[in-house]
Amino acid sequence: MGVFDSLQLDQKIGYNLTMTHSRINKVLTVVLSLAVSALVFAQPVSAQVTQAWTGVCVEGDVATIQGFQCLVGNILQIGVAGVGLAGFVMMIVGAFKYLLSGGNAKGVDDGKKTMTYAIGGLVVALSAFFILNIIADFTGVDTILNFTIPAPGTAAERN
Repeated sequence: MGVFDSLQLDQKIGYNLTMTHSRINKVLTVVLSLAVSALVFAQPVSAQVTQAWTGVCVEGDVATIQGFQCLVGNILQIGVAGVGLAGFVMMIVGAFKYLLSGGNAKGVDDGKKTMTYAIGGLVVALSAFFILNIIADFTGVDTILNFTIPAPGTAAERN
Protein backbone atom coordinates (compact mmCIF):
# COMPACT_ATOMS: atom_id res chain seq x y z
CA MET A 1 0.00 0.00 0.00
CA GLY A 2 1.62 3.22 -1.12
CA VAL A 3 1.42 6.73 0.28
CA PHE A 4 -1.16 7.75 -2.30
CA ASP A 5 -3.37 4.76 -1.48
CA SER A 6 -3.49 5.66 2.21
CA LEU A 7 -4.19 9.32 1.32
CA GLN A 8 -7.11 8.27 -0.87
CA LEU A 9 -8.38 5.99 1.90
CA ASP A 10 -8.21 8.87 4.42
CA GLN A 11 -10.13 11.10 2.01
CA LYS A 12 -12.81 8.44 1.54
CA ILE A 13 -13.14 7.90 5.30
CA GLY A 14 -13.31 11.65 5.91
CA TYR A 15 -15.95 12.00 3.21
CA ASN A 16 -18.03 9.17 4.68
CA LEU A 17 -17.81 10.68 8.17
CA THR A 18 -18.92 14.02 6.78
CA MET A 19 -21.86 12.37 5.03
CA THR A 20 -22.82 10.53 8.23
CA HIS A 21 -22.56 13.76 10.25
CA SER A 22 -24.81 15.64 7.81
CA ARG A 23 -27.36 12.81 7.91
CA ILE A 24 -27.41 12.93 11.69
CA ASN A 25 -27.97 16.69 11.53
CA LYS A 26 -30.87 16.20 9.11
CA VAL A 27 -32.50 13.56 11.29
CA LEU A 28 -32.08 15.65 14.44
CA THR A 29 -33.53 18.69 12.69
CA VAL A 30 -36.60 16.77 11.55
CA VAL A 31 -37.14 15.09 14.93
CA LEU A 32 -36.78 18.35 16.84
CA SER A 33 -39.13 20.10 14.40
CA LEU A 34 -41.74 17.40 14.92
CA ALA A 35 -41.32 17.55 18.70
CA VAL A 36 -41.70 21.33 18.79
CA SER A 37 -44.75 21.24 16.50
CA ALA A 38 -46.30 18.52 18.68
CA LEU A 39 -45.86 20.71 21.74
CA VAL A 40 -47.16 23.84 20.04
CA PHE A 41 -50.25 22.16 18.56
CA ALA A 42 -50.98 19.82 21.48
CA GLN A 43 -54.59 18.70 21.87
CA PRO A 44 -56.31 17.29 24.94
CA VAL A 45 -56.58 13.51 24.71
CA SER A 46 -59.29 11.27 26.09
CA ALA A 47 -58.17 7.95 27.51
CA GLN A 48 -61.26 6.18 26.22
CA VAL A 49 -62.98 7.08 22.96
CA THR A 50 -65.55 4.32 22.96
CA GLN A 51 -69.20 4.81 23.85
CA ALA A 52 -70.84 3.38 26.95
CA TRP A 53 -73.16 0.42 26.39
CA THR A 54 -76.73 1.58 26.89
CA GLY A 55 -80.17 0.82 25.48
CA VAL A 56 -80.51 -2.54 23.75
CA CYS A 57 -76.92 -3.51 24.55
CA VAL A 58 -77.55 -4.10 28.25
CA GLU A 59 -80.41 -5.06 30.52
CA GLY A 60 -79.55 -3.71 33.93
CA ASP A 61 -75.89 -4.66 34.30
CA VAL A 62 -75.99 -7.73 32.04
CA ALA A 63 -74.99 -7.56 28.39
CA THR A 64 -77.46 -8.90 25.84
CA ILE A 65 -76.81 -10.45 22.41
CA GLN A 66 -77.39 -6.97 20.98
CA GLY A 67 -74.27 -5.95 22.92
CA PHE A 68 -72.41 -7.34 19.93
CA GLN A 69 -73.54 -4.32 17.89
CA CYS A 70 -72.08 -1.98 20.53
CA LEU A 71 -68.86 -4.00 20.51
CA VAL A 72 -68.60 -3.84 16.71
CA GLY A 73 -69.34 -0.11 16.79
CA ASN A 74 -66.54 0.50 19.29
CA ILE A 75 -64.09 -1.65 17.31
CA LEU A 76 -64.92 0.19 14.06
CA GLN A 77 -64.53 3.55 15.80
CA ILE A 78 -61.06 2.57 16.98
CA GLY A 79 -60.29 1.00 13.58
CA VAL A 80 -61.03 4.23 11.71
CA ALA A 81 -58.63 6.09 13.99
CA GLY A 82 -56.09 3.29 13.47
CA VAL A 83 -56.29 3.60 9.68
CA GLY A 84 -55.68 7.34 9.91
CA LEU A 85 -52.77 6.84 12.30
CA ALA A 86 -51.24 4.13 10.11
CA GLY A 87 -51.46 6.38 7.05
CA PHE A 88 -49.85 9.26 8.94
CA VAL A 89 -47.03 7.07 10.28
CA MET A 90 -46.35 5.62 6.82
CA MET A 91 -46.20 9.13 5.37
CA ILE A 92 -43.56 10.01 7.97
CA VAL A 93 -41.63 6.79 7.26
CA GLY A 94 -41.70 7.55 3.52
CA ALA A 95 -40.56 11.12 4.15
CA PHE A 96 -37.65 9.87 6.26
CA LYS A 97 -36.69 7.38 3.55
CA TYR A 98 -36.81 10.17 0.99
CA LEU A 99 -34.83 12.65 3.10
CA LEU A 100 -32.20 10.16 4.21
CA SER A 101 -31.60 8.65 0.78
CA GLY A 102 -28.71 11.04 0.21
CA GLY A 103 -29.46 11.30 -3.48
CA ASN A 104 -29.38 7.52 -3.92
CA ALA A 105 -31.88 6.71 -6.67
CA LYS A 106 -33.09 3.51 -4.96
CA GLY A 107 -33.64 5.33 -1.64
CA VAL A 108 -35.52 8.17 -3.32
CA ASP A 109 -37.68 5.65 -5.18
CA ASP A 110 -38.41 3.69 -1.97
CA GLY A 111 -39.43 6.88 -0.17
CA LYS A 112 -41.71 7.94 -3.01
CA LYS A 113 -43.31 4.48 -3.18
CA THR A 114 -43.94 4.41 0.58
CA MET A 115 -45.63 7.82 0.49
CA THR A 116 -47.63 6.85 -2.61
CA TYR A 117 -48.88 3.64 -0.97
CA ALA A 118 -49.76 5.52 2.23
CA ILE A 119 -51.84 8.04 0.29
CA GLY A 120 -53.41 5.20 -1.74
CA GLY A 121 -54.42 3.36 1.43
CA LEU A 122 -56.01 6.48 2.90
CA VAL A 123 -57.86 7.14 -0.36
CA VAL A 124 -59.22 3.57 -0.44
CA ALA A 125 -60.35 3.77 3.21
CA LEU A 126 -62.03 7.15 2.73
CA SER A 127 -63.64 6.14 -0.56
CA ALA A 128 -65.28 3.13 1.14
CA PHE A 129 -66.86 5.51 3.64
CA PHE A 130 -68.01 7.93 0.92
CA ILE A 131 -69.38 5.15 -1.32
CA LEU A 132 -71.53 3.79 1.52
CA ASN A 133 -72.88 7.27 2.26
CA ILE A 134 -73.59 7.97 -1.42
CA ILE A 135 -75.47 4.66 -1.77
CA ALA A 136 -77.47 5.48 1.36
CA ASP A 137 -78.34 8.95 0.03
CA PHE A 138 -79.36 7.81 -3.45
CA THR A 139 -81.37 4.79 -2.38
CA GLY A 140 -82.79 6.24 0.83
CA VAL A 141 -81.79 3.06 2.69
CA ASP A 142 -79.97 4.36 5.76
CA THR A 143 -79.84 0.95 7.42
CA ILE A 144 -76.64 0.07 5.53
CA LEU A 145 -74.87 2.65 7.69
CA ASN A 146 -76.06 1.10 10.98
CA PHE A 147 -75.05 -2.31 12.26
CA THR A 148 -77.96 -3.68 14.31
CA ILE A 149 -78.91 -7.09 15.62
CA PRO A 150 -82.69 -7.54 15.82
CA ALA A 151 -84.00 -8.12 19.31
CA PRO A 152 -86.02 -11.31 19.98
CA GLY A 153 -89.67 -10.87 19.01
CA THR A 154 -89.14 -8.07 16.47
CA ALA A 155 -90.59 -8.00 12.95
CA ALA A 156 -87.22 -8.86 11.37
CA GLU A 157 -87.12 -12.15 13.29
CA ARG A 158 -90.69 -13.20 12.36
CA ASN A 159 -90.12 -12.92 8.59
